Amino acid sequence: MNEPKKINRLLIVDDDPNMINLAKFFLKNDNFEITSCYNGHEALTILENQSFDLILIDILMPRMDGQTLLRKMINDLKIDSPIIVVTAHGPTDSLMPMVDEGAYDILQKPFTSNRLRLTLKNALKFKVLLEKYKKIEESLKQE
Repeated sequence: MNEPKKINRLLIVDDDPNMINLAKFFLKNDNFEITSCYNGHEALTILENQSFDLILIDILMPRMDGQTLLRKMINDLKIDSPIIVVTAHGPTDSLMPMVDEGAYDILQKPFTSNRLRLTLKNALKFKVLLEKYKKIEESLKQE
């Protein structure tokens, strides 16, 4: 008997509704429940009350940029879900410090549906491995 596929919860934070709609279109046949918002302040409010398996954040947004949002999610809210930074500006090498600060990966716009799916698939695999590692680490502490 086949088990139903897990629905993965995805939060997309981007001030461009077209990018949000494109990502939703690319993922419409995948197992994602997508929540979206248009700025970092909305994202923080959502994250205070809900958890997500993956988070996509745009780097350049008004009021709060993606780097500030990343820091608040990791340092203040202690989010441990993979966070993928999305950018349309400049080489991704200049954003590598964000990976050091806790971002899982950087996704360059414009992206294809295959690139988006691959990035999300790899991030989900990473999340599963990280959860297994934490369980093992916790069981070792109890011995």
